[in-house]
Formats: sequence, structure tokens, C-alpha cells
Amino acid sequence: MRLFLIWPSDKETATYLFTGLKQAGHEVVYWTGLKKNDSGFPGVIAHDHFDAWAGIPPPELAEMSFNPPEEELINKMSGAESTIMTMMNKHFQGMSVDERKNFYYNSLAYWYGVLNKFKPAAVLFSAFPHPIHSYLVYELARLLNIKTLMFDVTSVANRTVWCEDFRQGSRRLEEKIEKNRGVNFSVADLSPDIQLYLKRYSPDNNDATPEYFKKDLAKGNLKNKIILLTILFFKSFTDFSVLKKTAVYLKKIFKNNIQKEYRRVHNPQPDLSKKFIYAPLHYQPEANTSPTGGIFVSQILMIRVLAAALPAGWLLYVKEHPGQWLAYGLNYTDYRYPGYYRQIAGFNNVQLISVKSNSFDLINKSQAVAVVSGTAGWEAILRGKSALVFGFPWYRMCPGAWPIQGVKSCRQALEKITGGYSPDSQSAINFLKNFELSSVRGYGEEGNQGEMKLSRQEYFASLVKVINDELKK
Repeated sequence: MRLFLIWPSDKETATYLFTGLKQAGHEVVYWTGLKKNDSGFPGVIAHDHFDAWAGIPPPELAEMSFNPPEEELINKMSGAESTIMTMMNKHFQGMSVDERKNFYYNSLAYWYGVLNKFKPAAVLFSAFPHPIHSYLVYELARLLNIKTLMFDVTSVANRTVWCEDFRQGSRRLEEKIEKNRGVNFSVADLSPDIQLYLKRYSPDNNDATPEYFKKDLAKGNLKNKIILLTILFFKSFTDFSVLKKTAVYLKKIFKNNIQKEYRRVHNPQPDLSKKFIYAPLHYQPEANTSPTGGIFVSQILMIRVLAAALPAGWLLYVKEHPGQWLAYGLNYTDYRYPGYYRQIAGFNNVQLISVKSNSFDLINKSQAVAVVSGTAGWEAILRGKSALVFGFPWYRMCPGAWPIQGVKSCRQALEKITGGYSPDSQSAINFLKNFELSSVRGYGEEGNQGEMKLSRQEYFASLVKVINDELKK
């Protein structure tokens, strides 16, 4: 079977995949990876990941010309176009709408031409497709009836699930839930890695912040800021830009900036004795809002829906993701533009609260948690709170996750919640057992293997088995 591999990775990782796929009789004909122009795999077109993102073709196809897309194709891909326009907020900040459209049409012509030229039977994705080229290939493959298969490393012990369509989710998980309907499992029935995960994320633990994010937060402490500023100073001094950069930085401090805007409109001491929904904003840009958020990549739209559906006397507490400022500092971005926070704070019964507020304390004291597709929704369910889910997270089949498409479905979910519904621990354990049976143990990203360690070779051997089994269907 001829395959496209949309899998940013190093050569060692790719070798595990290529070898396992070849042994099963498959042929990888096109690979978007990380090593520029050096796949080391004869007969494979190796397309550098960042070149593909920037719309630069691989050397083998640099001289090839593809026809511009026909109106019919553009119309069929209009939904994808809308999503990609927002995806271009990453790496294409400040680009006008017309520039973005022209880039999109060029990319559409290229990938439509490439898929028709090489005619793969399937396209494999290392993750939910969130770079522009990855998402475009995914949508075109679905349009052309080419099989797709993608993986998702979850927050539960770094276990990995897979699906053909992120909007539909894992068919295997759906089948396991149906097969085991009416069966009650115990914690002892869960695998050791998931038991360890449950212990760490116990409702009694108010410091269940993932280790990787604690490390990210540590990077923003005073000591590291001083080190970073010192490095930047000497670098700027050597390239004679120190005066210019200092002036720009001082302007940000003394004039308007994103953090100053937030502080102006937020409530530093929200009343947690009142009934409220907790809505932590997602870090952007990231896959958990685009593409898995659909139209709710606009988190302001999500907040508008929640504000319109709130029961009388309830509040909506919104908190910015701490990582947003770690990544962008004082700067506004295409996702957090001037007036973004003022608009949120202007909705009736909506309050922005301190970024330093403890998320787990907020979850415990809330009536429900609202997310696009973030981990906070899952953490809420584990703590006996309903999750109002606006996107397509891996846990959306779990009891307590309410799919929201707009004001009507949001009001219906809130009626159930005000009527006394809350997810129970037995339902969560049952779901976790079915999840276990529908996932593979994994080490996640490089250097993030967790306690139940697997070697990279073991992990990719399990992925290759999944791929080969799925391609037989």
C-alpha cells in the first residue's frame, strides 16, 4: 500500500516507522519530516516540515507546476479555507487576508496535485493535523476518499489513541464502551500506569499541575528572566541593536501591553461562594483549539455562548492560560489583540480572574468547567464536575462531557447540571478502562517519558502494529 507520512521526526524515529511499514508490505512515497532534504530512504520524497509549512516544495518537485484550483474544488474546501485562515495566525502574523488567500490557493494547488500524482492509499499523521500543510492534506484526503489515520498523545499517562477523523474520535474506544456497557470496573482493574495517574490526579490533590508545565513556569521565574535579559543584552550590544530594542521594550512597559490590559479589567478576588462556571482560556496557537475547536477556535465565541446560556445568578469566571504570557511576554498577537480582554470582561456576568488563581481550587468550587478541548475538562470530570465541551477532545465520550454546539445545547446541558447531575467516579473508572483497551502506552514527546517508561523502539513498534492493523480494515 502506498503511503504518505505526515510525521515531523528525526531520522532515527522515522527508521522505526519505515522499517515496520516496509516489513508489512507498505511503501512510503512521501514524508514530511524534520531533516531538510536528507531522508536517507531511497525512493521517498522527503519534504522538510518547515518548508512544507512555508509553502516551499521539496527539491524533487521544485520545477513541477500544478494548475490553479478550480472553483468547484475551492467551494468544496471552503470550510477548510476558513480554518486555515485562522491557522495562519501562527508563522504568518500580520499578513493581510488577500495575502493569506493567495498563499492558501497556492498550497491547495500543490497538495491537490501531489495527492493526485502519487495516489496514496492512506495518509498517516503523527498527531491531529494542526500545521497548515498537515491540515490541508487531511481535508483533501477526506475529499478524495483517501484513508487517514492520526494519533493523539493524551494527558493520561502519555497513552496514545488513534482515529481516522478527529471530529469522530476513536472508533475503537466507541466500540469498547458499547461492548462493556453495564460492566463496572474497579481501580484494581486498571493498568499500573493509569492507576499511578489516578493517584496523582486525585480530587484531594490541589497541585496536580503536569511536570512539563511546572518546568515551563520555572523558566519564567525572576532568576531565569535575569539570565535571559543578560544574554539578550550582550547579543544586542554586539549587533548594535541595544538602543533600539531598549526603546521598544520601555515603550511596551510604559504604554499599553497585553498584561496591563488584563490587569485593568480583571477581578483579583472573585467570590468563590457564588455559583459559577470556570472557563480557562486555552493557549493559542495550538491544536486543542485549531483544528479541534472548530468554530470555537474563537474563544470569545465560546464565552458569548456561555454568557447567553448562564442560569440566573450564575457567573462565568475566565482565566488566561499562564503559558500565553510565557510565550509572548507583553506582546499582543493575532490571537490576543488589543481589546481582547476588554471584550471578554464586557459580557454580562463574565469576569476575568487572576492568572495566578489555582485551577484545581476553581474546578472544585465550580458548578461546571467549560473548555474547547483542553485538559481542564477532563480534570473536572475526575473531580465530579461536568465539562461543557465545545471542541473534539479525546475524552468527549466520557459521561460528564457535554458536547456544546451553541446556546441551545449549552442551556440543555446546564438544565441537567442545575437539576443535580454530576459525573460519578464509577463512570470515570469505567471510561478509563475502555480507554486503556483502546490505547497504547507511550512515552509522548522526547524527554517526557513519565514513570512507566517505554523505550522509543518499543513505543514505535506498538504504533506500527496499530497502523498495520488499521490499514487492513
